[in-house]
Amino acid sequence: MKLSKTLILICIFQFALNLNAQDYLPKAKTYDGLSIGIGSGQDFGGLGLGVLYYGQNKTVGIFGGLGYTPSGIGINGGLKVRLIPIKINPTFNPFLLGMYGYTTSVSISNDAQYNKTFYGPTIGIGADLKFKKNSRGFWSFSLQLPLENSKAIEYIRYLTVVKHMTFSESSTFRYSIGYRYLLN
Repeated sequence: MKLSKTLILICIFQFALNLNAQDYLPKAKTYDGLSIGIGSGQDFGGLGLGVLYYGQNKTVGIFGGLGYTPSGIGINGGLKVRLIPIKINPTFNPFLLGMYGYTTSVSISNDAQYNKTFYGPTIGIGADLKFKKNSRGFWSFSLQLPLENSKAIEYIRYLTVVKHMTFSESSTFRYSIGYRYLLN
């Protein structure tokens, strides 16, 4: 009796897996829908989590990120625009992005009262890559350029001249790397 119940349960489980696989495989061939990710970069709010959604338009996606920066929490959100039309089975998907959120993080290791996070617009270019065509997960890489934030520049100048603090030079361009997983 136990053996027959076990066989019935295995058959039901196998049937459910087959239905599930038929439902999800076609959707896994695109980057459309809702995805969550983890990564490093402004679109992830620093070192953190990101959400991306491509709706019916399939060309313009909306995203948000929440993460850790050396001076506290970083929040960013914006639009991601595909440069080429989405194919049936893409492995390479270039994009442009525009966002508003954290751009500069000033962190003083021995005096936290001077830590500040500055917000402003950022533009960028990048690509989403799938290494397996039917995978629900994909890598996202981008090069970003925060537009000049005069308040951040003035604050760093103030700390340098008045407080005699020194800062290491930072690059104008920023990078982002993350891994996203399609939920639907």
